[in-house]
Amino acid sequence: MTWIGDLFNGPWWPFLFILIYPLAAVAAIEGARVLDRRDPFGAAIVRETVYGLLPAGAVWLILTQLAGAPPDNVAVRIAQTAFALIALYITLKVIQALLAWLIGDDRRAPKLLLDTVRIGIALLWGAVVISRIWDINLGSLFAAMGVGSIVLGFALQEFLGNMLSGLGLLSARKFEIGDWITVDGRPQRVVAFDWRSATLIDAGGTTTIVANSTLAKGNVVISARAGQGGTTSLTLTLGVEVSPEEARAAMLEAAEQVPGGPPGTKPKCLVTGIQDQRVSYQVVLPVGDPGATSGPKDEFLSRFWFVAQRRGIPLQSPRDSLFFLPPDTLSLVRDSGAVRRHPEVLRRLVTPGALRRYRRGDQLLLEGQAPPEVAIVAAGSLTVLLPIAGDLVRVETVGAGQLLVLTETLAGTASPVRIVAETNADVVVIPRAEFVAAIGDNPSFARDVNAIAESRRKAIAALRVGAVRAA
Repeated sequence: MTWIGDLFNGPWWPFLFILIYPLAAVAAIEGARVLDRRDPFGAAIVRETVYGLLPAGAVWLILTQLAGAPPDNVAVRIAQTAFALIALYITLKVIQALLAWLIGDDRRAPKLLLDTVRIGIALLWGAVVISRIWDINLGSLFAAMGVGSIVLGFALQEFLGNMLSGLGLLSARKFEIGDWITVDGRPQRVVAFDWRSATLIDAGGTTTIVANSTLAKGNVVISARAGQGGTTSLTLTLGVEVSPEEARAAMLEAAEQVPGGPPGTKPKCLVTGIQDQRVSYQVVLPVGDPGATSGPKDEFLSRFWFVAQRRGIPLQSPRDSLFFLPPDTLSLVRDSGAVRRHPEVLRRLVTPGALRRYRRGDQLLLEGQAPPEVAIVAAGSLTVLLPIAGDLVRVETVGAGQLLVLTETLAGTASPVRIVAETNADVVVIPRAEFVAAIGDNPSFARDVNAIAESRRKAIAALRVGAVRAA
């Protein structure tokens, strides 16, 4: 029983260690279970400390303090190494989480940066373990590897160049995953970024892999940040007989109707030059997808043609103008069958400059605006829409040969409806004052017009009553 006496006559801390260690481990595990709900990462760190780090430390302490094993004992060195490696693993997890927190949740932590930090700390930690625990002279090891490192460096020159270029791009934060960058004259979206290369994809779905050294050596043009959209531009030329203000107003009218632009952005129109009796304009269009610009350009050019027709802006060159004959507006109205009972009124109201051409989807009148004109549909069709509870309800379709007049037009008050071109449409417009004057001079024409306007008013009222009952 001498060993019992020796145990009690020895230091008192082993008894405390035997009692406290299990209690501390159980308390830490229960704390991790409670922490799971609020902080899963913190709970995982606590469990890894209890299940890995503390047992390795306890074994190391027992071997060195209780068993009295010398520091150069293999078992002691293994226990020390296990403790150091587990501590390294936990430290790397904490550092990774800290970097992600510093970078922010709205900007994903780059994998290249995390890998670089992890490998750097692991190499430094490994050097300390090998030197301090296993008593290996790293200086002689590095000297032996010197010649081989030079040969290996030449062999891996391109790989290391791409890797260091990638690290430089990452540290400079020139672009991120999701950004659009211009490479070889084409905007392409960054979908992946690793040690050696960046993976890009263009609007057509073509994937391109570009070496990091190529991107680092050139000027990286960022077309748009991720989720922010971009712009595309095109150049138009008009004759000097069209004033820049008139041309700019027409181009902006067409550009503002192009859908798909990011919220809060507006198109721009700039005069870029005057030469050979022509004025050059640059139109800048906001686009939601910088890689798909052909669609917005096509939409703008199509809409601008209709705007130019409505505003009387000539698109043909001066030498072709002798062969371009504008349409006979009065003949268009007659051929459509509009106001057939009153030919004398047509001759009075319809003028050569009254023709307006609208593209499908163009808005002729918004609700709340006082209608400045009466419309006669010569070709195509218009839609009358009534806003109800946030939706647009169709009142009617006004086709070729029909007169579009509201009671609000005659009274000069705000319109309750919105009028939109359902198809490409040719519309003859008559100023309200001239139309009201013609009504006053022709009682028969006034009766027909009032009947049309009253019928339309009743249809609008019926829709409103139906909406109230449905609600």
